[in-house]
Amino acid sequence: MSRRDAIEVDIKSPPFDQLRSIYRLSRDRSGKGSGGCARHNLYVARDRQARVNVLIKLAARPGLVYQQDLANEIASLSTINRELPDSRCFPVVRDHGHLRDGRVFLITTLFDEFPLSASIGLERMRNKLVGHLRTAIEIAKPVAELHRLRIFHVDLNPMNVLYRWEKGGPVIRIVDFESAYEESRHSHGTFYSPPTTPGYSAPEVSRQAPDARADVFSLGAVLYTMLAGHAWDREVGACVQEDEDLDRDLKDILLTAVDPDRGRRYPSVQAFHSALATYLEHIWPGRSW
Repeated sequence: MSRRDAIEVDIKSPPFDQLRSIYRLSRDRSGKGSGGCARHNLYVARDRQARVNVLIKLAARPGLVYQQDLANEIASLSTINRELPDSRCFPVVRDHGHLRDGRVFLITTLFDEFPLSASIGLERMRNKLVGHLRTAIEIAKPVAELHRLRIFHVDLNPMNVLYRWEKGGPVIRIVDFESAYEESRHSHGTFYSPPTTPGYSAPEVSRQAPDARADVFSLGAVLYTMLAGHAWDREVGACVQEDEDLDRDLKDILLTAVDPDRGRRYPSVQAFHSALATYLEHIWPGRSW
């Protein structure tokens, strides 16, 4: 099958006629498989005029739910780009709209980093504890920026956090805002029924408006996956509670973050960040987190 056949779009029609070198992007960002999921397809291309690489997200079909989810991402990213113009942690919207068949498309900047998931194996790697804690602390920083805008990601997971290690520290990007809750829009009756990731999305988001504590839960689950590997397959709090390889202090921090009752979680991602930084200073003193 040729590359043109594989992408299943009309490269002569807008917006694809302004792009070149279009190809499907695999979910693991390695180029080894078909890009996308049941809800949308992902493509990479080169903008002819700007001469930059872009990511295209295209609804899998012109259904109402698909349109609403991708429209929600477009609106959330538009606010983020306007309010945080200098941030390099979030995609920048370059174009969006509808194809002739009704499908919604979104074109953003393309990040070079792979998903955090690609760096996590099935089994625990004890020698990477400090690196994992530093990564979680760095993830908390852009999430806190979102929360200052009263935007909550809601679906943080190892696929939606892009990551690389550079010059002695982690570089973090946050992507995939289809599930994002933007208080200024959604608290006034705007449709909101987010797609979520089992195990990583807070249990309350299916029945009530999320707040910062939803992302605390997700970040706690992401950190536990870094620590324990992908093999855990039950409710994250139960896995943490039964994990004999975690020391008591770190276990308590994680249990607070992923408590199913959001009233018992850290009240903010900054509070979770502070707890992790204090613990990291305790086991690896003399640094500033």
